[in-house]
Amino acid sequence: MASVMTTSVPNFSFATQIFHRLRAFVDRHGTLTRFILYAYVLMIACPVRYWPLGTSVDETWRFALNYAPAHGLMVGRDIIFTCGPLAYLIFPQHIGNNLVQGLLFQAGLWIALAAIFADVFFRGGFPLRNLAMFSVYLGLAGPLFWFNYLGPESLMLAGALLLIVMFQLHGSLLRYLAALAIIGLLPLFKLTAGMIGLAALGGFLIERAISHRWNVIPEVVLAALVPAAVTVGLCLCVIPSTPAILNYLRGSADLVNGFSSAMSRWGPRVEILSAVEAAAVLAIFVGLLWVTAPGKARFYVLFLAGPLFVSFKHGFTRQDYHIINFFCFLALALALVSLAVNMWGERFRPLLFLMTLFFVMWQDNVGRYPEVSVASQVTGLGAAKMLWGAARFDRLRKRLDSSIAAFPEESRIEPELDAIVGDSPVASLSAQFTDLFAGHMLLELYPVVQRYSAYTPYLDGLNAAWIRDKGPRFLVFDGKSIDERDAWAETPATWLEVYRWYGTRLLGSRNLLLERRTQPRFSRLETFHSFRIAMPGELRLPASFDAVFWTMQCDYTTKGKMLKLLFRIPPASMNVHETGGVSRSARIIPGVFTAPVLGNYLPRSLAQFAVLFQPGGAPEQRVDSIQFEAGSAYASTCAVDLLRPVL
Repeated sequence: MASVMTTSVPNFSFATQIFHRLRAFVDRHGTLTRFILYAYVLMIACPVRYWPLGTSVDETWRFALNYAPAHGLMVGRDIIFTCGPLAYLIFPQHIGNNLVQGLLFQAGLWIALAAIFADVFFRGGFPLRNLAMFSVYLGLAGPLFWFNYLGPESLMLAGALLLIVMFQLHGSLLRYLAALAIIGLLPLFKLTAGMIGLAALGGFLIERAISHRWNVIPEVVLAALVPAAVTVGLCLCVIPSTPAILNYLRGSADLVNGFSSAMSRWGPRVEILSAVEAAAVLAIFVGLLWVTAPGKARFYVLFLAGPLFVSFKHGFTRQDYHIINFFCFLALALALVSLAVNMWGERFRPLLFLMTLFFVMWQDNVGRYPEVSVASQVTGLGAAKMLWGAARFDRLRKRLDSSIAAFPEESRIEPELDAIVGDSPVASLSAQFTDLFAGHMLLELYPVVQRYSAYTPYLDGLNAAWIRDKGPRFLVFDGKSIDERDAWAETPATWLEVYRWYGTRLLGSRNLLLERRTQPRFSRLETFHSFRIAMPGELRLPASFDAVFWTMQCDYTTKGKMLKLLFRIPPASMNVHETGGVSRSARIIPGVFTAPVLGNYLPRSLAQFAVLFQPGGAPEQRVDSIQFEAGSAYASTCAVDLLRPVL
């Protein structure tokens, strides 16, 4: 096993000695041990979160999703992101009433989780050995409950999965109804959590149909009605408009559909091998259960198969610290299975070995990331610190407010830009724009709240339409992009409308300020040449000082469609060559090129952006050719149109 070979071999005899000592303690203090484990699990499951203003890309979307509801912006009608309309309740900031509402919701969620775990520990009738192993695995799942400023939605998911397991093992319609209600809540917080919840529910119903035949019909009917009623009912409360709800669903579907090709990131193969090995631990665990209880083992196979696939795709499509999602969800799955496994006699030794082996893999792939405060999240100290801070509410509000005053000087908007904008509305084309809020500007958000996430033609078109019809007086841009993308070709429909409607007002040391024109630069574009190019291949642009736009239609191959559905699309790139001999490469998203790209002028610096947006301005060097590189996921030829502006 690749990941094990790179790590020192664990001392299983030492672990066994520790176990025997713990068993002796448990034999003497069984009830106390049960309460200790419950208290530990309850702290791991504490959903209390609140965050100050920050400067990173992820802190920016977190801020935007707090800023929107506090300023009357509605999900679906005004904004779209991967999080749902109630997401701000799980990462509240002190903006409007968000902090109070968020803490109240989190307190209610914690009470509900406390009841679910109490049902497991004190009514489930599980031996202490099972509860101990359950607690250890749940602790290893801890980083999932804190991941990337999110996490409470994963706690809700864990609660729903646990309720279904309890219903499977011990019955009670109340457990099943509670699980269905929570699954209905999940899409309003995080789309991925909702998908995992529905996948688990589907697997559960398949198993019930196998074991209960036609008697499963009432459970299927409830599964069809309850989550849908909860989701639709709450949507009607927070998105009181049918077109807005449909727009939210369409935008969410596009975000999911485009993620595999637009946000994919490749990492070391050893991480994928390690994921396979860790999944094998779960498979062996379930295999041991199959020996004594094949019915229960079948339930876990069907129940966890779908969620594991979604979790793997979520974790490894963007293979950086996102892999934490998969390894920690595996820990959660192992926790659920550990409740049903027979741990008496000689059966315990292989289970202890598997737990130690999984911990080694978990440490290799989760513990090594600096983004994860493993010690505080696994021990519950991070949750205790959050609780202590929330208990002193007045101090908490002051501390969160102080993060605005303490906003780093080097990240603030330049004073000269601030002086020009004044009280006028302003939006940001940058991936990070909390500096505008820290500068007390009148910030406006476009529909897909971070431009880099508008990675499909539909999403890019939403932002483009907003720029055209509702664009504020000023726009700010820092010239940067994520994932080595070309900033100009990243969202071409949006940039087309920005180019039509805005001109340079001031070039600062860190940002470019654009001001809305009274009239657009041109009224429309007309096609003057159509042809096909090979992929990979070269697009040659005509020599012209006037603006030349191009579009490109590149379809997915069957292989590409399967990769997009099941895993991720290999990255595509373009190499831009200028008349002065300068060349540069950038990652691209071919799917968005159905919108026109200003092709013979592709600015590569903030200064060149400033020149391009001046009246009659154009960078000194023009682009004469673009070499495209794409793998077998795309068709061998692509349709290209060349266009020019018409006044």
